[in-house]
Amino acid sequence: MEKPFYGRTGALEDARQGLPVAGSRFSSARPGKWFPSLLTVPQRVLHSITEEDGVDCSIFRFLGVACVYEELRKRHTDGTRHGALLRDVLNWHQASFEEVRDCRWAAADVADSVFQPYVPAYNICVLKEGQLLVSHAAVSRRAVTLVGRDREVNDILTDHTSCSAQHAALEVRFVYAHAEALDQQITACMEGREVDWGSAQDVNELCVHVRETMEKLGDGEDAWLMELQVLDLGSTNGTRLNGERLRPFVPTTLIEGDILTFGFSTRSYVVVRP
Repeated sequence: MEKPFYGRTGALEDARQGLPVAGSRFSSARPGKWFPSLLTVPQRVLHSITEEDGVDCSIFRFLGVACVYEELRKRHTDGTRHGALLRDVLNWHQASFEEVRDCRWAAADVADSVFQPYVPAYNICVLKEGQLLVSHAAVSRRAVTLVGRDREVNDILTDHTSCSAQHAALEVRFVYAHAEALDQQITACMEGREVDWGSAQDVNELCVHVRETMEKLGDGEDAWLMELQVLDLGSTNGTRLNGERLRPFVPTTLIEGDILTFGFSTRSYVVVRP
């Protein structure tokens, strides 16, 4: 695979809006299906962590806000309003942070401690009929790796006609360790509740509830992991993990030994340690 372009996630200095990763692909005008989540690890941050330089603990404040937004976003079905939702969440955070200057997030900003999470190292081996065709090294050292038939956009090419031009993405994300418990509690809280997503007050109340729930479950350094995840990009014929079809645009964590297949291709993409 090519050396990663550090502007990939769009969160860094970048004249090409984060895409693509090689000079020969800079001319592509095709719109990308993939876009970074607030929890996608920017390439420069990922590089710093993999080099064991770590990142400043002030990142916890950002991760807390990002997790609040992502919890609300997946419950707000009108995708055209997600930008407005993000604005409301950021306004809530700014107001709450100014009101509580002595909170632990403010204290973390001035601390000298460094956050150095564990990042699993994975390669992708492509097999057909049990024979190794090619190996893609260090996919967990890249913020995102795109998979599909379009040669101008993707990093791992799938030539089978049943695969979409932009089929799936492998990305490294920050993952909240208590995400399942958080999801269950927020779902229970919102059950039967009519939310006016256009009301800043309603959004603020939800933000407070999500944040307080995270504090009860735990939201310190041990609560945040970095994991390699797969995301189907709304492909026509689907992405399967160990034979089970994934829901489009829902990230799923990969571990050693997992097998991905795309469309009706007989090639297997196996997650392995180096």
